[in-house]
Amino acid sequence: MRAVLIQHELWKVLSGPYTKPSTMTDEQWAEEQKKKRGSLTDDEWEALELKALSAIQLYLTPHVLREVLDKTTAVGLWIRLEQLYMTKSLANKIRLKEMLYTFRMAEGTPVQKHLNDFNSIVVDLESLDVKIEDEDKAILLVMSLPPSYKHFKEIMLYINSDIMSFEDVKSNLLSKEKFDLNIHADSTEGLEVRGKTTEKGMVIEVRTVLSLEILTLVRLAITVVN
Repeated sequence: MRAVLIQHELWKVLSGPYTKPSTMTDEQWAEEQKKKRGSLTDDEWEALELKALSAIQLYLTPHVLREVLDKTTAVGLWIRLEQLYMTKSLANKIRLKEMLYTFRMAEGTPVQKHLNDFNSIVVDLESLDVKIEDEDKAILLVMSLPPSYKHFKEIMLYINSDIMSFEDVKSNLLSKEKFDLNIHADSTEGLEVRGKTTEKGMVIEVRTVLSLEILTLVRLAITVVN
């Protein structure tokens, strides 16, 4: 986040002390703030602060944004984020671990968005010196999937006899979504039965059409086994 603000020339809003140090007089503090603003007018500085505030908000995941909605200044928002995620307290670790272990994907959510939100929690934990092993991340990601991924979860958890890696699960998950999107919805029926009449009577023609889900899972199973 700091790099983003620097890139957009917004970091000066957050640089330096946020509140007046006890060792500094009011006059000294006013002079310090004047130096920080440089040649910017009050209106220009206010506009810069609003840009910094919106830039930070745009990069926050929904679950983080909900916790800081009451902050209306860039400095206030930044201080709150530091309190929530930079303080290496036991309470923060427990809260983030609970978020990770109970994190679930809502039906219809794009896979990439789900991965981004999942990774965001992992990164927050790592900033608190909490290391999540790769296989544990992979298992947690699989278990976070909704009921519509039931067969995918079974393949990843039970068919794969080797060590499960996070990258493999992520790759297979993205591949499944891509394949699902490329197949027409009309191919989702598992079995199609059609009848036609001839001079010799009724002839039943049975045509088996592999469902979208079966096609996807067969390909996935072959990939995992190989």
